[in-house]
Amino acid sequence: MEDRLRICLIAFMFAPMIGGAETRAEKLAHQLQELGHQVTIITLRHEKRWQRTENINGLSVVRIGGIYSRKGTLHIGRLGHFSIDILLFLMLWRLRHRYDIIYSLQMSPLAVVAVIFGKITHKPTVISIPSTGPGKMLRPEDATLMADTLTDTSFLKVAYNDIMLGDIADLSQTALGGQTMIHFLKQSDAFYQIMSSRSYPYLTSHGFRPEKIFLIPNGVDIEKFHPDPRSRPDPTRPERDILCVARLQYPKGVDVLLHAWARMMKGSAAWRTRLKPRLLLAGTGPLQQQLEQLATALGIHDSVVFLGLRTDVVLLLQQCWSFVLPSRWEGMPNALLEAMACGIPCIATRVSGSEDIIADGINGLLVEPEQPAEMAQALRRMIEDAELAQKLAQEGYATVQRDYQLIHVTRQCVDLYRHALAKDQTAFIASNSTYMKGREYEQQAIHCRRPERTHDEAGSYKRDRGVGRLE
Repeated sequence: MEDRLRICLIAFMFAPMIGGAETRAEKLAHQLQELGHQVTIITLRHEKRWQRTENINGLSVVRIGGIYSRKGTLHIGRLGHFSIDILLFLMLWRLRHRYDIIYSLQMSPLAVVAVIFGKITHKPTVISIPSTGPGKMLRPEDATLMADTLTDTSFLKVAYNDIMLGDIADLSQTALGGQTMIHFLKQSDAFYQIMSSRSYPYLTSHGFRPEKIFLIPNGVDIEKFHPDPRSRPDPTRPERDILCVARLQYPKGVDVLLHAWARMMKGSAAWRTRLKPRLLLAGTGPLQQQLEQLATALGIHDSVVFLGLRTDVVLLLQQCWSFVLPSRWEGMPNALLEAMACGIPCIATRVSGSEDIIADGINGLLVEPEQPAEMAQALRRMIEDAELAQKLAQEGYATVQRDYQLIHVTRQCVDLYRHALAKDQTAFIASNSTYMKGREYEQQAIHCRRPERTHDEAGSYKRDRGVGRLE
């Protein structure tokens, strides 16, 4: 195939690990291969017992190690990355004839190595920026689950070092020489793929060059995630299962959701005399025990179910009344796109990514993050108003079909790879700069006028905005 691209995809984590980043890497790699391109995945061998090379569902995976603990766990820390970096450089050299472009899924020391290697071998590098982190500085003393109405807060403290604070902050804080690495990346010829509008000012405010930044969102596999009318809840029946699919960690805001659920359930009971709301939490994580304790302390354990890790998420989505994502911050949430693709109505917080996908009251409901009272009102509205829920579900499904299909998003990535490989990038960079400036002004206008948008205005905005367009 004459047009076939050969791509080296570098992922900090990959299967058998399970999470948003791993899911995104795997589905992108599969889609690239289905389009006829060749993909080689380099990732870390987090456990010494894992194989160094492996074929996972048709994907060629190469793992690099480093210094291991006595238990066989890879040491990753401020100093641990140096041995990993050296091994990555050597592996990139060893495999250099198998790829023409390097794509790093995170801004990390691995990405820095990729850029250095790419400069030496004249192979372009594209770095994805998954998360902008919190909009404000998070201090160690602020790392606690929400107390809200609780008086006993002794169990709410969260390990600050376990919180992902966004790509730039994480690189500067977790790697020795992180600030120097960031300065190097800003001066390099690397391209940056952002997945949300908020990521553009996030990068430019830190000194990254606008002409190197390209907006391409996440995509969803609509063949896997799709509506099933036979599984949809009967609106004449009282059951109302609200599903949240999220890793149980601080940025996902599940503690805020539990407080919102408690406020809703302890409010006036008249509105739900014929309804049976239930909150289903699918996922595991470091905060599971604390969140279960929080549900008990709030007196809602009878209506909250911790499902743990599930492999039948599609079926859960198809069977639930609604979906909720209470994140404190995001990048571009896969879980939200998957829920909308399954044709169920969604509630999310006004954070990076989610605010690009949802137009409040049109194709879903948006609430401010860390506002349990506002979230409680949205939950009640979704549970009580079956007609609204159906309308939001239909519009949400249409949004995914139009703007976020995986095949379309992957083709935009391929366009970026081709332009990065092109000898003359002047016209491409110029057109992208014009587009991104237009997007920045557009987003400022949207945020300013969002409260008073009419249905027609919001619908027109969603149709014409051209998310992730490369022109």
